[in-house]
Amino acid sequence: MTKKDFRGEVWNNVDEGVLAELLRINAEPVDGKVGHDGYTARATALLQSFFKKEIAVLYTVNGTAANVVALKALLHRYGSVICAEQAHIHTYECGAVEYNLGNKILTARTPDAKLTPARIESVMQEHASHGFVFEVVALTEPTELGTLYTLDELRAIAEFAHEKGMRVFLDGARLGSALASLGVTLTELIEGTGIDAFTVGGTKAGAMFGEAVVFTDKSLLCEGEYVLKQSLQHFDKSKFLGAQMAYLLADDRWVKNFSHANEMATLLARGLTKKGYALYLPVESNMVFCVMDEEALARAGAVYDLKYWFKEQKVVRIATTFATKREDVEALLALL
Repeated sequence: MTKKDFRGEVWNNVDEGVLAELLRINAEPVDGKVGHDGYTARATALLQSFFKKEIAVLYTVNGTAANVVALKALLHRYGSVICAEQAHIHTYECGAVEYNLGNKILTARTPDAKLTPARIESVMQEHASHGFVFEVVALTEPTELGTLYTLDELRAIAEFAHEKGMRVFLDGARLGSALASLGVTLTELIEGTGIDAFTVGGTKAGAMFGEAVVFTDKSLLCEGEYVLKQSLQHFDKSKFLGAQMAYLLADDRWVKNFSHANEMATLLARGLTKKGYALYLPVESNMVFCVMDEEALARAGAVYDLKYWFKEQKVVRIATTFATKREDVEALLALL
């Protein structure tokens, strides 16, 4: 069986610190359920420390559920979402948003998976006569192509969206990677730009499972427990989810884990460039997209589970993680 080392973060085992924390709290009595336990309260308090306004936080088992829960809370039954054509909610979630919520997703064409006010405006104009009510702009940071929005870009999008009466939601499954790469705080990236709701990805940061859905103004979330229950995320033994999030949020462990992943991606990108491989896009996070001929892919693919992300362009995605070691990168480069 080929190794999954560079396939993506979900192929990693759990961060050892997280696993130790789970074992430790398993010896304690359960002090609450469905988000009303002490560890979930601690995770929420850690998130609240980044914001001036009182926030609201819901916790889900995985990223797809987090996206559905966030959008369910932000949308009316008739509202629509605008996102980049590469967005996870449009591509890799099997229509979860549209199936579970019944809301329409409208996409913008973009070469780098990034929205701009002009691209959003283009989608609105394209569908102006179709009766859609544009309610949410959905972003991903980093994007599905590993590119990053700058703070100025996020601010411009939020200002445009708010002028048009829309909310801004940010899928943060890899948000720690963006914070590490940009060298900014959660406060600067979210509160400083005007994002209305976002997710904090625990799974890709080293958790066994768990994501946080954060609303930057508590008034944006009504009847949160009903939203969770209708989304099949009413997690009874919530302390095991809350404890993982609290552990990763404390001392910025989630950001540190992603910082290491980013460093390994940079190391890999330099090695690939030195060997003559072309990068499809600049490496700004923990994902490397490079052009690789079939012979090279066959050599690497005999050991690692790698495939063409864009077959026509012969582009391979290689993802580094908190568990990636320098020797892992060197071993892959040796095959190429």
